Amino acid sequence: MTTKTVPFSARISVDDAEFISTLSYDGAYTPSDKLRALLAETRQKYASFDDYAANLEQMSEWMNKLSRAVLLRQQQLNVRIETVNRLLAHLPELLAQLQTLGARSKTLNIRELQQAEQQITQQVLNIVSSILPLVVTQPQNVAEQDGLLKLAELIIQHRLAVQGAQV
Repeated sequence: MTTKTVPFSARISVDDAEFISTLSYDGAYTPSDKLRALLAETRQKYASFDDYAANLEQMSEWMNKLSRAVLLRQQQLNVRIETVNRLLAHLPELLAQLQTLGARSKTLNIRELQQAEQQITQQVLNIVSSILPLVVTQPQNVAEQDGLLKLAELIIQHRLAVQGAQV
């Protein structure tokens, strides 16, 4: 099915025209094709998706662009910033969950909101579990160590309280 098109005329700056000429979209070769693709991409970014798969795809594409730039710079400097790399790897899923929740929020009941909270909490815990060992083994300063020690104490206290309640 083809979409009906209408003529559209606009004056743009030379810089904008050059920018459009540098864009690369599958099947978009002419300035008109590229402008249509750019509009479709922008429309998709502003859509409020209630489909997790579509949100995950959008967030993955966005984060992949960021990751490529960061990884390229790390390669150029011959350094690895593992904390940032791991965070960039986990963020698409968390952001997709949040975007889906936001789009669906008006129709969710209490149970569904609580389930969404559990899923998001689990994703945050996955991120923390991935990054925390790096922070522990490579502390940047004493303040970070103090914060981690307080967190460890809180976890131990909670576990002891749960075990005591189960006895």
